[in-house]
Amino acid sequence: MYSAGMTTICVRSPADGSLVGEVSTSSSEEIHARVARASAAAEKWRRTPLRERARAMRRLRTEVLKARSRIAELIAREQGKPLLEAYLAEVFPCIDHLTFLILDGPRILAPRRARHAQPFLAARKAHYVFQPYGVWALISPWNYPFVIPFLQAATLVFAGNGVVVKPSPFTPLSGALVKDLFQAAGFPEGLVEVVHGGAVEGEALVRSNGIRAVLFTGGPEGGRKVLAAAADGLKKVVLELGGKDAALVLDDAPLERAAKGIAWAAMFNAGQTCASVERVLVEKPASARFKELLAAEVSALRVGHPLQAGVDIGPLTAAFQLERVKAQVDAARKGGARISAGGETRHDLGPLYYAPTVVEEPPGGSTLLREETFGPVVAVQTVDSLDSAVRAANDAEYGLTTSIWTRDKRRARALIPEIQCGVVTVNSHLASYGEPRSAWGGFGPSGFGRTHGEFGLLEAAQVQYVDEGYSEKHDLWWYPATERVRDIVERTFELIADPSAVSRARALLKLLPHSAYLARRAPTVRMLPAFLRYFR
Repeated sequence: MYSAGMTTICVRSPADGSLVGEVSTSSSEEIHARVARASAAAEKWRRTPLRERARAMRRLRTEVLKARSRIAELIAREQGKPLLEAYLAEVFPCIDHLTFLILDGPRILAPRRARHAQPFLAARKAHYVFQPYGVWALISPWNYPFVIPFLQAATLVFAGNGVVVKPSPFTPLSGALVKDLFQAAGFPEGLVEVVHGGAVEGEALVRSNGIRAVLFTGGPEGGRKVLAAAADGLKKVVLELGGKDAALVLDDAPLERAAKGIAWAAMFNAGQTCASVERVLVEKPASARFKELLAAEVSALRVGHPLQAGVDIGPLTAAFQLERVKAQVDAARKGGARISAGGETRHDLGPLYYAPTVVEEPPGGSTLLREETFGPVVAVQTVDSLDSAVRAANDAEYGLTTSIWTRDKRRARALIPEIQCGVVTVNSHLASYGEPRSAWGGFGPSGFGRTHGEFGLLEAAQVQYVDEGYSEKHDLWWYPATERVRDIVERTFELIADPSAVSRARALLKLLPHSAYLARRAPTVRMLPAFLRYFR
């Protein structure tokens, strides 16, 4: 457990209260020292060729595979997700993401040619180079205590950066594994560092002079505080925040499959996922049958100790989260909602267990429909039309992910542009986080920036535009300003302003007297293709 001001954080299992381990809270001096170490290591690492970085990622992948059982068991004990979920959600995505970095990363971050579109620059050559920022502060949450900081750190390091990770004080041991694995794989000492603590230590890390960028995963309130702390240093910030995700079940959907898929996406990790299905909007003709199927699926889930075989759902990670879940469900029940599955704590299993719950037709405006629940609860609402379903889906404050369940691809594709969120899936939900080439991130209060795939990798780098020219000629626009240059500019405007052939011919005739002068000052042959762009 953790409370502000503690110098030692005692980690106890949410499943049975047993002691998992202890860590010391980092002092401000230690935080600054670790940032300095990461900065020194990053200054050398940034010069490492991309192919060599890829080879280092191969070694890192080997270390993760070797440690997979240790990683999964620690997560199950410290955070509470069942062992199989720990393998599927926390270990496997890291392997996939490292493979993506190894195979695709060098191509994505390699210098790219840039073609000039401006005619008078046509003789020059340009390209884009991707430079690292320096040291990133990586502040990670307790719901996925290993995969989130590890996956993000791997991306940042591959782009040439150093990283200082601050895990959640509720799950510091899993976060500390990130540094251990990078060290075991032979990365430079200090390139990946870890500090421990809560909001105070997180702010100190963000404000540290050596930090050049911040990647925060957590709630909107924490995101606002990170933005405020980073603003003084004008530091880049990427935010991955909360969600209140909706699933739209159309009347032609395969209802049995939809019920199974939504039950999984709502209850995975005891619902403690920013992209969990928390709201289902089902068209009226399919509503009764879908509710029946979903309630049956959720009621059949097995709740128990995360290290026991055959367990689907473990405990919630923290007491405050259980209280939030109970308050939302109880308020919906008092407002007239029907609880068709669950709806109660499981004190027979331990203090932090809550039965997987389906709430049917909660009253409009209830907290269960508007605020993130982050627990094993899903609300089902009947809608009269697709328009009302889209309005309801977009009505939530968040904009992380939405799913559409239908047999008709035309109906799905017509709905997708109307949905305001970062990820849309059809006949699936939540699993796209595990796709390393996806673009993971949200709209609005769900954050900004991306953490996966090409866009996530480019997020980790600064774009440097390089423009080269080795001609002995003087550029046309250099001093002194002359009437000849002014006349050339005027005739050029005439050439592109009027699309008629007669006007363009006249403009060309007026430019002819300047042809010898242009040949001495500009790449006339190379200019022609660029000029043709104006005529399209």
